[in-house]
Amino acid sequence: MATEIAFVFPGQGSQSPGMGADLLERSPSLRRALRLAEEITRSDLTGAMLHGPAERLGATVTTQATVFAVSVAVAELAAERGFRPAAVAGHSLGEFSALVAGGWLDLASATRAVVLRAQAMERCCVSSPGAMAAVIGLDVERVAPLLPSGSDVVVANVNGPGQVVLSGPSAEVSSLEEPLLAAGAAGYQRLPVAGAFHSPLMAAAQQEFAPVVDTLPLRPGHTPMVSSITGGLVEDVDTYRELLRGQITAPVQWERTATTLLRLCPDGAVEMGPGRVLRGLLRRVDRSWPVANCRAWPDLPALAHRFGTDPATRLPVG
Repeated sequence: MATEIAFVFPGQGSQSPGMGADLLERSPSLRRALRLAEEITRSDLTGAMLHGPAERLGATVTTQATVFAVSVAVAELAAERGFRPAAVAGHSLGEFSALVAGGWLDLASATRAVVLRAQAMERCCVSSPGAMAAVIGLDVERVAPLLPSGSDVVVANVNGPGQVVLSGPSAEVSSLEEPLLAAGAAGYQRLPVAGAFHSPLMAAAQQEFAPVVDTLPLRPGHTPMVSSITGGLVEDVDTYRELLRGQITAPVQWERTATTLLRLCPDGAVEMGPGRVLRGLLRRVDRSWPVANCRAWPDLPALAHRFGTDPATRLPVG
């Protein structure tokens, strides 16, 4: 009986200097994606990825291009070792990694889209500055009613039980910390991003990126994909294209996405790419669900033990 696992792909915030270092010689896709991205940006993305510093790597275009490239490379190497996911999904930027891994979009087209998307977002952060903050310990049903009427702050990510991300003008985001903590939030953390992603402040970026989405050669993939825009399966390319046109301003429905993946892939999920953000978010939905990380070459052999078809061979999930 086949093991039904999901591949999930991280977004911005999962980067760290040195990521992908052990994959460069092993993954033609990583080298190709970086080369294509560097041709568009005319910048040394590989150097930033390998050596940092963190501030340089944290720039929107650099982060998004390199996280995408590393994530696709790890998934490709896992596939070469015989791991075939029953479904794929990605968090925000990670949706493009999932499109490639699931066979919905080719690597070159996805790389170009990721870079142009990030450039549009970076420009928009200058013209319409903003901020994001994570509310810890309150569900969206508690947070949303506490946003002031007429406020430009919106729910940007519903990441799971007890974690909601807000996005909007910097001053308004800051002003919400005290009332949300008073309402029972366990924490309020400003995110290290350049702007108010997944909010109406990104409207100019969305408008700039929409024509790029219109030209993407999307096709039905070989692996089912769950979109974090809706939290449901992608069933029609044309309908999905319209959703993707609005992704930059739409909230990320990760809790719904995780719930759908749990139903489709009861044997577990693997976070493909740098960081451990999604692992924690998935375990918020169901702590008994086996979740692993695959960030680098040494992680690949362990997947065979953790997600072998014989339950007796599986390692404990931590």
